[in-house]
Amino acid sequence: MNRLLSFLILILATTGCRQAVRTSHDVIYLLSGEEKIGALERITADSLWFRAEEGTLAFAKSEIRGLDLPQPRQGEEWKTLKDIDDSILKEILTTFTPPQIDVRYVNLYVEHNFILHEDGTFEKRMRVIRYVSAESGKGAAANNTWSYLADRAYAKVDFARSYSPDGEINHITEAAINRVSRYPAPAEYSNLTQLQIAVPESRVGSVLDFQFSTIQNVADSIHPICEEIVLEDRQPTMMEIIRVEQPQGGHLAVYASSGQKPERETRKGREILTWRIQNQPPLRFEQMTPPAADYLPHFIVAEEKDWHSIARSLRAHADKAIQPGERLTQVVDSLTQGLPASEEKARALYEFVAASIRPAGPSLDSYSYVSTLAETVLVRGFANNLDRAALLCVLMREAGLEADLVLIRDRSSGRVVPTFPTLGQLNTALVLFEDRIYLDPNSNVGFGTTSDQDAMGLSLSSGKLKKTPLRTPNEEATITSTLAQLRADGSLDLTVDVEFNGQNSAWWKRYLKPLSPAELRQEAEELAAEIHPNARLKDFRFRGIAPLNQNITYTLNVSIPDYATRAGEYLILYLPGVEHSAYWVGARDRAYPIDRVTRSADILNLSLQLPPGAELIYYPQDVSISNSYDSYAATFVQPGRGVLQFSESLQVLKPWIPPQEYPKYKELVEGMARLSQEPIVLKLH
Repeated sequence: MNRLLSFLILILATTGCRQAVRTSHDVIYLLSGEEKIGALERITADSLWFRAEEGTLAFAKSEIRGLDLPQPRQGEEWKTLKDIDDSILKEILTTFTPPQIDVRYVNLYVEHNFILHEDGTFEKRMRVIRYVSAESGKGAAANNTWSYLADRAYAKVDFARSYSPDGEINHITEAAINRVSRYPAPAEYSNLTQLQIAVPESRVGSVLDFQFSTIQNVADSIHPICEEIVLEDRQPTMMEIIRVEQPQGGHLAVYASSGQKPERETRKGREILTWRIQNQPPLRFEQMTPPAADYLPHFIVAEEKDWHSIARSLRAHADKAIQPGERLTQVVDSLTQGLPASEEKARALYEFVAASIRPAGPSLDSYSYVSTLAETVLVRGFANNLDRAALLCVLMREAGLEADLVLIRDRSSGRVVPTFPTLGQLNTALVLFEDRIYLDPNSNVGFGTTSDQDAMGLSLSSGKLKKTPLRTPNEEATITSTLAQLRADGSLDLTVDVEFNGQNSAWWKRYLKPLSPAELRQEAEELAAEIHPNARLKDFRFRGIAPLNQNITYTLNVSIPDYATRAGEYLILYLPGVEHSAYWVGARDRAYPIDRVTRSADILNLSLQLPPGAELIYYPQDVSISNSYDSYAATFVQPGRGVLQFSESLQVLKPWIPPQEYPKYKELVEGMARLSQEPIVLKLH
């Protein structure tokens, strides 16, 4: 990348002038659009001296847009293929035959190295050799990222180069490397850093070869060594290697989800474990797949620990951070005064943190496992998940309530491997109230509703693993009540009331809160259009957007002209708002499990008022389909002349469906789709 001048001044001003000794030329980029090639000679607080062909030039800081200072990299002296002295690369380039398959690129070779040195530093490297096989793959193959925590490690690009079909080698320049903070604001959470590169001259037929590396200098009980790899790519991989190297008797352990045994080697007092995985197919696109770590080959490299010792180490640091102060005590007194029940107090404190502490920053595994002082969080008014949970925990304890900090692995990251204790698996903090209610102080989630259900985590007070509850389908239900008036001309008037519960309500709160009145109306119009493309919105109302203790509900009043089709003395229509598609179950089988994450229920009660004198000639039969994973029932009732009532209920009983059980899910969805395609026929008199 073009390095910022302020960064150069900070670095170079401490060393004074330096000799311009380079393996390649420097480039200075001027605001005027000019570029000068040569060598940087000297830099001060406000000026820069640069030696170019025309001599030594002086520039003011205000004239300069950026600098490109090439750094020595492995293999930079290679100009043609005959210069290459890397045995792995030479073998690949001489034996590789382009595959005759329709993919964007092919990973010819991927190697992950994890190295524990004698001085305690930890190094990890990843090398990728990749063949670009299609125009659509040029960018995806060349653009790559590498993340690290800047306060305890440093990362670099060891090399990045391309080999063209005509034998030309192109090496990366600093202009194609970018180092950015993933969370630049607020500054308190800015240590998660990302290296971004674009391998040069990525063209169809090129071979790209790049390597990242990180040296972690800080590793202790609260800054653990823990690296996870999931073998996933939308393109095929011919060979992938995982290698762990450490002194004999070292404390690194490896979890391999496949159970595959490694090759073992001892060399100069060091133990080397190697796993080789050949011919991995590209990741197949399927809907509702679980987190990749739950169904694809998965490796964890970490220090050997037990859960109790991990909790003990964290507890010592957490107890210091959550000590109450004067301001905090005042908050507790003001919020809980006069509240007799413990749950009332807990709810008041929860709603205070959720409303007054703005979410900011990364998850704790991308920042720190040590929470910020509770008083500091209270004053500054923003915090990441760990700091919000720690603040709530100390408020509750100060109020005399039973509260425990529990670190879980959020469901989107995959499940905890309980037999492989390591702090690095955990990335979300919750507060456990009275060993029965999990709390995640969030401005969109009500008391007792957590985003992560059936998620395993570590209790800091007991050192035991606990699991968040999996809520019942009704606790996660979406309930729709519809009153429909059909007229003889085929027009339809609808009043639709919808109530969201659980995580659905939390999602809608988060989505609706920032919308203006005009945007809320637009959202209501889009919801009406989902009922029917010709729907006209007459009125609408959203409720429960702000209050944490209320679920989101909305009401739509809609008219639809020509909803029913007139055929002589008959009217033909379909159930309004009932449209089930079997599109996503068109495939005969699945490669991967289905994961709906939570249980849930979708409930509809529809009352259809018929035109005066209309006779109901035909309507669909009742449907009932059940298996151990889902239950669907649809019933029609005609309680009196002129009215047809319809109710349906879909319940997700088990979120996870193994691929071999997919036919059961497919049968249920296709049955629902058939129902929604059957008409209702009326005869007018």
